[in-house]
Amino acid sequence: MKFVNRLLPQFPAFQTRRRQLPVRDILYGLAAVIIGLLIARLIVMDLWHIAAVVIFAVPSIIVLQRYPFLSIIVWLAIDPFLMTATSSWERQVYWVIHRALPLFTLVLILLPSALGMSAKKLPKLGFPEMLMGIYVLESLVSVWYDNLTPLATTYLVYDRIVIPICLYLIVRLSSPDERVIRWLVPVMFFVALSQTAIGTVTWIAPGALPAKWVDYENHRTIGTLINTNAYITTLILSGFISLHYGLQLAAGRLRTMSILTFLLTVYCIFIAFSRAGWLAGLLALVGLFFIYPRFLTRLGLVIVPAFLIIAALFLQTQIRWAGERLMSERSENSALSRVPVYAAAVRMFLTRPVFGWGYGNFDRFDRQFQNPPVANIPGDNKDHASHNFFLSMLAEQGLVGIFTYLGPLFYWLGLTIKHFSKMPRDGFWSRKIMVIFWMTLLSHFIVYNFANMRVVFGLGAWWLTLGLIARFMDAHQHRFARQTARSSVSQQVGTASMKREQV
Repeated sequence: MKFVNRLLPQFPAFQTRRRQLPVRDILYGLAAVIIGLLIARLIVMDLWHIAAVVIFAVPSIIVLQRYPFLSIIVWLAIDPFLMTATSSWERQVYWVIHRALPLFTLVLILLPSALGMSAKKLPKLGFPEMLMGIYVLESLVSVWYDNLTPLATTYLVYDRIVIPICLYLIVRLSSPDERVIRWLVPVMFFVALSQTAIGTVTWIAPGALPAKWVDYENHRTIGTLINTNAYITTLILSGFISLHYGLQLAAGRLRTMSILTFLLTVYCIFIAFSRAGWLAGLLALVGLFFIYPRFLTRLGLVIVPAFLIIAALFLQTQIRWAGERLMSERSENSALSRVPVYAAAVRMFLTRPVFGWGYGNFDRFDRQFQNPPVANIPGDNKDHASHNFFLSMLAEQGLVGIFTYLGPLFYWLGLTIKHFSKMPRDGFWSRKIMVIFWMTLLSHFIVYNFANMRVVFGLGAWWLTLGLIARFMDAHQHRFARQTARSSVSQQVGTASMKREQV
């Protein structure tokens, strides 16, 4: 026991007062016995691979307890490649990385504080987190009250809602500083380069890729993310952060690499051939121009002429398909065919405006609300899928669902606007990265209005980005409060000095 007491102080997260040592020792002793018995049982059952996971889980717990932000890094790096998981081992990895790791990390953050084993105070949660909790609760209640397959749909709620919100809470509660936030940079480079490489190969040699990474039916670029809209929002987040790092902190080859990575993401947004994605990318670039006007102007003067020449020589197929996506009769019919579904969503909402028809029930009831027809639209009597995330949410979960889902977004947006002028102008952790975060969320907002987003990585990226915004605002408000306190003290000292001089 003396050895344990000497060893544990090496880990600050486990430091406790002397009166708490027996409780800690008992907990650690029980954990050691339970883990030992579990490993022995797994070995006897010839489940060596699971036993190995349990063995490596012990040091992983120690590392994650000290650096919980590492779980975000692992999730960002691996989860994009699990969206098309089909084999048994891929599903097992999906369970570990997506379904277990975020929740487990959140427990590691909360448990020491709840048991009095950590002197570190967790940040206080507030109004946005309350709305998120209500949204989760309302979703689960609607599933078990209205859905025909409540258990299967609960898994969907867990993947699409609970885990993404866990990512937000990990960032919010672990309070990473700028040094830790910079850990995002290598993984952003990896995500951007891997997805752009796969996207480019899609149009050069699609047969070299797994069939599940190529959208042969719709002729769009999806990378490893199933859906072109999730692909585009991922490129905007990863490409813009890579560029921001290069312009603020890097030099030489690394700066050049960040610029090339950014250009690759812009190119892959173009060859994704999503009209909503093009609009999202264009508006995100406008926001980027707001923070880097001179750089983007100089870059555009070089890149635009070069791109026009390359496009004329090598990208004629892509240019023709882009024109087809924008101005063909097929494209027009594709857009108009969504109107009856939009109308059905509005009618469903007006019928049950408060709580809606239940999570996951849009496809179950929408056909009942497509009559009378909205207009003489070709194919308006077909059972089309929903193409609007927010209209689907209004129909399924009503005003309660849409308010509690978007409430945290508008809460942090209001605080950002209020304090934007006081934020640092330059540096990695400055107002520039806040603009990038908000441009990422704007891209999500745009594409969600043209697709019913169901890709869990895209939904996770939404809440993760909002968590990073919340963390920035927390850090800024604490810094501003300290500056105000110092200024107040200085004023009081100055006033006292003047009074003494007058006396």
